[in-house]
Amino acid sequence: MPNTRRERAIALHPVEITNQQLMEILSTVRADMSIIKGQIGNVQQTLTNMNGRIGILATPSTNTVTNLTVAAPVVISNHEPTREESNAVYQAHIHNLMWKPKLSLRTPENILVNNLKPRWDTNVAFNKSPNREIAERLLSNLERRFGSSSMRRSNLQKRLHINFTSRTHRERMSDDEIAETNALTRRAARADDNECCRVLAYKDNKEAIDLVMLRDCANTLQKAVMSDGESDNEMDEDGIKHVIHIVQPSWRSDECNRFIALVDTYAVQAIGSSANKRIRRITTSVSNSAVPDNISPNFPRWGLRDGL
Repeated sequence: MPNTRRERAIALHPVEITNQQLMEILSTVRADMSIIKGQIGNVQQTLTNMNGRIGILATPSTNTVTNLTVAAPVVISNHEPTREESNAVYQAHIHNLMWKPKLSLRTPENILVNNLKPRWDTNVAFNKSPNREIAERLLSNLERRFGSSSMRRSNLQKRLHINFTSRTHRERMSDDEIAETNALTRRAARADDNECCRVLAYKDNKEAIDLVMLRDCANTLQKAVMSDGESDNEMDEDGIKHVIHIVQPSWRSDECNRFIALVDTYAVQAIGSSANKRIRRITTSVSNSAVPDNISPNFPRWGLRDGL
């Protein structure tokens, strides 16, 4: 029992509550929570409306809009977008929303759908009409899609602007510039494809490949090591089949070139019948090139010609 006046004052006494009283208390709590949720919704709507006005600055003398920028984000994230999120926004989503100058399948339905998509006016600045209105509509769409991720509204606008500048630059290029850009894009895509196929082939056949090479080749497959000088897609001497002429770098040792050729053999076996669709690669010469700076320090010495 409490011994002091203070202890007696703060002593707890059990209170009996009937089931009816408990139900009434719970009902009151639920009603209060419903009111609170409604108030939160009103606050969110108010913030949204305020954010929509933040980007508009009006001069008092003319009451005209002097600048229109993107509203501040409702969802605030302290994390930078991941590469996967950026690709999802820029490639998968924005690319699919916008009009395309070329279609892989030109059916009447695809052409009609494509013509209904928004198209940048490359003769007008990004923040001018009609591009301004297009950007606002796309931003609303992107926010609904990526609002719960780490992509802030400013991140989304940045990627829209990249899409706009890319399209503008593309449309102002000459035919020769477009052809050169396409060739570079194809080479980069082939390099990525070759790297992926080689890495997988070595991973699946490491024991057999290391046995032939009489060494552990784990640190040899690096993108900078596998990069060859390539011609564009050309026809062979008979003018029948497409080929790619390869220029090997002089700094790679014969053993390194033999290792890459061995890995390629396993990579071709892995893709089976699809190998017939691959463009034949023919080594035509050796370039006098220095060792790339982006090769990692763990690259084996035997991969360098004369132990460079």
